[in-house]
Amino acid sequence: MFYKKSKYSLFAIISILTILSTTQADASSFKPTLKQPQSINTKIIALNQEAKAEFERGVKLYKEGDLKLAEVAFRKAIELDSEFAEAYANLGSLLANQNNLSEAISQFENAVRLRPELAVLHYQLGVALYLENKRPEALVSLTKARDLLKEQGKTEDAEKVEKAIERIQAES
Repeated sequence: MFYKKSKYSLFAIISILTILSTTQADASSFKPTLKQPQSINTKIIALNQEAKAEFERGVKLYKEGDLKLAEVAFRKAIELDSEFAEAYANLGSLLANQNNLSEAISQFENAVRLRPELAVLHYQLGVALYLENKRPEALVSLTKARDLLKEQGKTEDAEKVEKAIERIQAES
């Protein structure tokens, strides 16, 4: 079975991946689009410095193992900037690690809605849905993650996701 032996330890890996892959640039580029000139993104960053600071505090606390305060910091970042996808994603990972999958799914869905171009968010949502026994929905998210990875030229990662998809399909 897909991740059966240690399915919840998978979220520890995902959490670390999210935190490590969320660079300072990602954390501060809240919702850029291809149509926005760079100067607009700079304004957005300047307007959301308090949210960014809370997010970074949450990452630091998470790394230190203080999950309660990390959760508070991620929630505060979201309160300050409701379009901060990375904060939703990290909150989702933290909640999943605490076996609160239904709320984690909600947080991942918010992150995907805000940053649909990020394959890792679709992947996280897909894994959480799978762990909640929502296989059809999980396959949709994982397929989107795979497709985005292929588009970005990350074929090795796309192949790993494809193998996960195949394992889930074999279970049905």
